[in-house]
This record gives sequence, C-alpha cells and structure tokens, in this order.
Amino acid sequence: MAKRTTKTQVGKKAAKKTAKKATKKTAKIASDTAKALTSGPTLGGRIQLAREMRGLSAAQLARRAGILLKTLGNWESDRSEPRANKLQMLAGVLSVQPMWLLGGAASGMAPEFGPDLEETADLASKVDRLIKLHERMSTLLFEVQSEISRLQTEIEDAPL
Repeated sequence: MAKRTTKTQVGKKAAKKTAKKATKKTAKIASDTAKALTSGPTLGGRIQLAREMRGLSAAQLARRAGILLKTLGNWESDRSEPRANKLQMLAGVLSVQPMWLLGGAASGMAPEFGPDLEETADLASKVDRLIKLHERMSTLLFEVQSEISRLQTEIEDAPL
C-alpha cells in the first residue's frame, strides 16, 4: 500500500520550513553583532558596520548627520574621511565612541550596542514564540481541514 502524505504532514513541513528561515535570520543577527564587536578593518568599514547595526539605511544616516549621501558613500568606501567635527557627529548619531570609529578594536574601545542588543534579543525571543505558535496553528488548521474533508466524504457516501 502506498504511503499517503496528509494535509497535516504538509502543514507541519511548511511550519518547520518557516521556523528554519526565522532561525537563519536570528543567526545572521548574532553574526552581525559579533562582527560589529570585533569591528571593521577601516574607518569606512566601521562607519558602515555601525550604521547597519543601528538598522539605518545610508540615506537615513546621511539625513540625520546632515551630510550628502554621496559624502557618506565616500566615507564608507574609504575614498575620503570625515573631519573631526563630522566624525564626532557621526559617533553621536550611531551611538558609538568616536575613538572606536577611528581605531576599532585596536583603540581598546568596544562599540556600545548594549541597549539595542537587549532589544534585539527580546525581539528574537518573541519571534521564536510566534514561530512556535504559527507552527501549532498551522498543524491545527490542517487537522481541522482534514477532519472536514473526511466528514464531507462520509456525508456524500452516506446512503439516502
């Protein structure tokens, strides 16, 4: 007798696939955090890394720092460097120490991503809970659909 795949099994597979994708996103956040703490090798790399860790686009950071997007692009690609006053302002907008932007890990200054990391961990925990609920709801939904199909078949096959 051939093995049949039920709707419940299909639902469980879909829920597991969704959970796996979310786990990969959580792992990427952790990887980005570790990367930020060890810092990029250049001033431009650290500016870009801090911007990404804050969840800002280049356009958002440029607007908040009061600079042209092209200027920020030049800084992040190490084609030019910000003057001291702009570096100080960038550090403030990005919530990192100016010395970390200048020297990275070699400066002995670690970026201060603390509160955002706590928020990220809290959100990751909530996402995990939502994934589990979604998986459970998907399973229950497919079980109910299977039961409805079974009952409809029984009704249709019942003698009149």
